[in-house]
Amino acid sequence: MTKDLIWELTKELRRIRCIFIFVALFICNNGLLLHSQQRNILFYNVENLFDVKNDSLKQDDEFLPNGIRHWSFSKYQQKLFNIAQVIFESDGFNLPMLVGMCEVENKEVLNDLIFKTGLSNVNYFPIHIESPDLRGIDVALLYKKDLFTIDSVEAIPVVFEAPARPTRDILHVFGVTNDSIGLHIYINHWPSRYGGVMQTHQKRIKAANVLAQSIQQVYKKDADAKFVVMGDFNDNPDDQSLKDLVQKAELVNLSSSKNGSIKHKHAWYLFDQFLVSENLQSKSSFRIIDFPYLLEKDETNSGFKPKRTYLGYKYHGGYSDHLPIMLSLDF
Repeated sequence: MTKDLIWELTKELRRIRCIFIFVALFICNNGLLLHSQQRNILFYNVENLFDVKNDSLKQDDEFLPNGIRHWSFSKYQQKLFNIAQVIFESDGFNLPMLVGMCEVENKEVLNDLIFKTGLSNVNYFPIHIESPDLRGIDVALLYKKDLFTIDSVEAIPVVFEAPARPTRDILHVFGVTNDSIGLHIYINHWPSRYGGVMQTHQKRIKAANVLAQSIQQVYKKDADAKFVVMGDFNDNPDDQSLKDLVQKAELVNLSSSKNGSIKHKHAWYLFDQFLVSENLQSKSSFRIIDFPYLLEKDETNSGFKPKRTYLGYKYHGGYSDHLPIMLSLDF
């Protein structure tokens, strides 16, 4: 029996497990989490989380019921449940304190994700600021209100000269854990490689510089500040943009796995990464979440690949073209 078949046959069992986790957490009123010293932070490029409504200010036409992808409410709802499943199952009973996300259309899709899947019952709340991306895909944060208190939120623009397309803002959130540890959180989705790696690498260098400048300003005010930087950087840890960021912002890149988070043709790339300030390095661990149901056999290039929502323009019912990543902090 193949790996894929086994997971298809156990799909209902996985759904029951999600329900069990939710019920147990609800009954215990998160008691297990409050006594745990490990704080998990999840990051997930959820790949085109669009609603089914037209927004005249965004290039969202392909994700409409009459669009080329024939996006529908039932497909949208399945997408929400798929993302919620990953959050619920990411580390058993220890649900993430924070969930960084990219490729979300608006705050409404985050509210749907929270209130239509049961995430609201375990105290998740959304943070989102509209950015100038032409397609309307932004970064966002979900936080567990019982574990993390928000102090400030800002959108940091990354501005290019015309005629370059506008890109996503960097989201900077400062908050305090329920055991009084202040964290500066930065969520990124740097410009893609569309048009060529070398032709676009200066855009990612620019994003790295903008982010580094923000972190340097925080250090001037608080030399002991703690930073968690996450995102889809569209570069690998050994590319110049990430090297510049590590050096200028005095960060440690935890994402040194030999495996990747996204696959293009035969090769895996580690575009999804966590970086932390040096004062968090000893308390941090990183892993890629590669649950079997997030993967499928790669018939063209051998091995496995992420199971996507679409294959081209054909609906496939999967999760994302990226694998989620997890940071665990032991305070």
